[in-house]
Amino acid sequence: MRYKVTGENKTFLFLGVFIILVFLAWALFPGLFLSYDIKHSFSPLQKPSPEHWLGTNDLGYDIYSELIMATSTTLTIGFASAFISIIIGTVIGLLSGYISGAIGEILNGIINIFLLIPMLPLIIVFSAYFGAGIKNIILIIALLGWCSTARAVRARVKQLKQMPFVESLIILGIPHREIIFKHILPNITEVVSARYILTVAGCMLTEASVSFLGLGDHVQVTWGGMVSSAFRGGGFVRGLVYWYLAPGCCIMLCSLAFFLINQYLDSRTNTFYASYLE
Repeated sequence: MRYKVTGENKTFLFLGVFIILVFLAWALFPGLFLSYDIKHSFSPLQKPSPEHWLGTNDLGYDIYSELIMATSTTLTIGFASAFISIIIGTVIGLLSGYISGAIGEILNGIINIFLLIPMLPLIIVFSAYFGAGIKNIILIIALLGWCSTARAVRARVKQLKQMPFVESLIILGIPHREIIFKHILPNITEVVSARYILTVAGCMLTEASVSFLGLGDHVQVTWGGMVSSAFRGGGFVRGLVYWYLAPGCCIMLCSLAFFLINQYLDSRTNTFYASYLE
């Protein structure tokens, strides 16, 4: 079967990039979109109006302004934790896929052990123990979320290792380090890119889950923290949909955007390897 990058895949890409660009504009230039300072207090629990597009919360803060300011923190956590996670997963995946023998099996066993561990409960335990700072949350999510990337990279490296050009390099006596980093690594960039896109979305969802449980950073505003505040402030019980629906929709749309971009990258990868094997 031959894979093709269809017009539908390109539509996914354009839609995903457009959504991400909107959120990046919120994160990089919040002053252009803010209505009020996020600590400017008004009458609490006001309904949406021309003055307060999404109403106010139980403390009287403008929900729309909080939503804009929460974007940068949420995206920072997603991008930073995914970046660290991807580096760890790529290095371990490269080594476990290329190295044969006991060392390769040990690395593969480490990957499998981390895959078997339920990540969210462990992240919650570590977040409660080490504290709720942004740096701690980024490191905890990254250090516990690299295993799926390592497995994907390992599978692709094993496939590449069996290709004629790698076998020729080994026969010619090219150092293994050079083979890994100069010849194999450039051929897995699309796999790594696709994994990074999905990992950003996964890290954002994990942060939202941790914040909803009250273990997030209480100083910095995030989308997950806004949903948590709505829950603790009685927004769900009172049916104040505008309070918790907006940050929930932002989390959903951002995750959807990364998924759509990943669909395009997957189609590119499948097309390349299908044409190569033909």
